[in-house]
Amino acid sequence: MIRYSVIIPVYNLENYIAQTLSLLPYDRDDTEIIIVNDGSTDASWRVVERFLESHDMTVVQLLSQPNAGVSVARNTGIEAAKGEYFIFIDGDDICSENMMETLDKLITDDTDPADMIVWRYGLKNGELTKESQEKFERTEYTGREFCKSLLSGENRIRIGSFAVKRKTIDDHNLRFTEGCAICEDVEFIYKTVLSSQRIVTTDEILYTYVKREGSAMNLTDKPDMRLFQAPEAIRRLYGYVIMNLPDALDDHIEDSLKYGLYITHCMHSFESCCRRINSLKGVRDFLDTYFEEYSEIEKYIKNASVKMKFRPTIYSEKRLKLFLYNRRLYTWYIYMRNKKQRQEV
Repeated sequence: MIRYSVIIPVYNLENYIAQTLSLLPYDRDDTEIIIVNDGSTDASWRVVERFLESHDMTVVQLLSQPNAGVSVARNTGIEAAKGEYFIFIDGDDICSENMMETLDKLITDDTDPADMIVWRYGLKNGELTKESQEKFERTEYTGREFCKSLLSGENRIRIGSFAVKRKTIDDHNLRFTEGCAICEDVEFIYKTVLSSQRIVTTDEILYTYVKREGSAMNLTDKPDMRLFQAPEAIRRLYGYVIMNLPDALDDHIEDSLKYGLYITHCMHSFESCCRRINSLKGVRDFLDTYFEEYSEIEKYIKNASVKMKFRPTIYSEKRLKLFLYNRRLYTWYIYMRNKKQRQEV
């Protein structure tokens, strides 16, 4: 019987994938490793094959597909998986060697195994590694309670820091949105959390997210409009919850998903683009492209500016109000602030 399915999408990770694989529980007959080659053009797949030749992996699936993006690759893994719990690992991140032993204890000691198990994670940027949070306030949550804790910033979660029961995935037909490469994980995670009746947490750090150049969130040295996939993902999330999980909502969650989380990701997309602008012409080109390609986002921001209740966010209330009032003025403000900071360095 397969208890865990570990799903790993691989795209051009020749310098990272061996380290990720080296820490996986490849000697357990209750754990399958599913590696999905998403049309890599470098030596990633040769590295994977050489690694497997030198290690006696008990249960492993090697799947290949033409390049279709991380969402499709993960969905391919879901379709092939046989485990009771699914774990999603990025091919350039690091797992704790005792991940499965910790999960074993949490599941075995539980008379009613949880729909999700969530653990703390580390963030590695160069030589610096920091923890995602001090600890979880509680060891058990309902899906609604844990969603609220995420929205408030009390708790944090990301791909690689949870295991979800197969039954939850199947019962709600949960999949990653194909064609989406930015915020596809946030969309999937919130759907999964709200689809879960019972979530158990552990304060152990079982996963480390490695920030690297060339990843999806370090796209280019100029504004990349794909960053606006993020607010679009939040819109899909809200629509999904309204249609499929209305009982999981209350006024706070609905208001946060419909306005707060959406506006936060809009602002983050704007500011991420602005960090890549180095000229006044670049500002004009970015704004022209935004207003032409993302009119639906613009309409929704205008609607949110009327209905949104101001609340503490990661952005100051001054910046939030400026953003809601005038996107052009906001963009110029962020550009000038970034320009000044660059000059001071």
